[in-house]
Amino acid sequence: MVSRRSFVASTAGAAGAVLGAKNANAQELISVSPPTSQVTSEFLYFEDPVEEFRAHLRMERDLVAEQGSTLTWYHWMVFAIPGGRRPEPLMRYEGIEYSYFRHLGNNNYRIHAHNVSYARDLKTNAFIDSVVNPITQERVEVPVSLLLTDPGTIANPQGFRNLSGTGDYQDVFRQFRVEDNLIKLDSVRSAPPDWPATHIENSCQWVEHDLFSNETITSLPVHFCGHYAFEYYPWLNMPKEYEHGHLAGFWDGKKVNSPAELPREILERLEREYPELLAPRWEEFDKPAPFEI
Repeated sequence: MVSRRSFVASTAGAAGAVLGAKNANAQELISVSPPTSQVTSEFLYFEDPVEEFRAHLRMERDLVAEQGSTLTWYHWMVFAIPGGRRPEPLMRYEGIEYSYFRHLGNNNYRIHAHNVSYARDLKTNAFIDSVVNPITQERVEVPVSLLLTDPGTIANPQGFRNLSGTGDYQDVFRQFRVEDNLIKLDSVRSAPPDWPATHIENSCQWVEHDLFSNETITSLPVHFCGHYAFEYYPWLNMPKEYEHGHLAGFWDGKKVNSPAELPREILERLEREYPELLAPRWEEFDKPAPFEI
């Protein structure tokens, strides 16, 4: 059960206007200030860490009995942040993440995922295969961003363990919040141990309170936004004097129920170029875990 600081619904204000006669032949609009209604904003605490973990799975993925998958679609803006200089906008990505998972028993879930992201020009919004590095002014080729080597994790109420690691737990920061009629989840995730050190992901997901309260919904239809910090792409050809800089990305998107719900332009391109990535890669589960579950 959650604590008493849980689901407090706010009242909604209504705006209105009345017409008054200025004289016999004309009317003027007299504005009326809407009644004020304070935003409800409270932290939501769980007395049971298992219940909190399961709520997280419903938001981020699907609280399946055996196995399942979720598909998300997103846009994100990429910024170059060179040491000692202002951040510079670089480009936009549009893409998908397919996540697939199995319940191994006792609230242990093995999770794998892959991503495909296509670059878009910041001014024309057209798909592009090259971009001008705003730091060096060099035009460089932009490959399709494919994330196919994430080693996966074992997640449970204690935290998560990277399948490329030793089995040690990594803490997960998660905080549920109430905002008027929304339930929000803030979370932070670090990179696998063999990835570059400059990598962090934080996100916020939200869903209507009524949907969250309906426990028959195992995968909540969330929207989300978030932020990445990560090292320069090698193809940017960054000069040595900026080697201590990094990239940052701000992204937003939503869960979709199937590839058929993706926007037409990106769906048609994925169907042409990467049709095999429009489905879970269940073969990832054939790789044995390097530690005891």
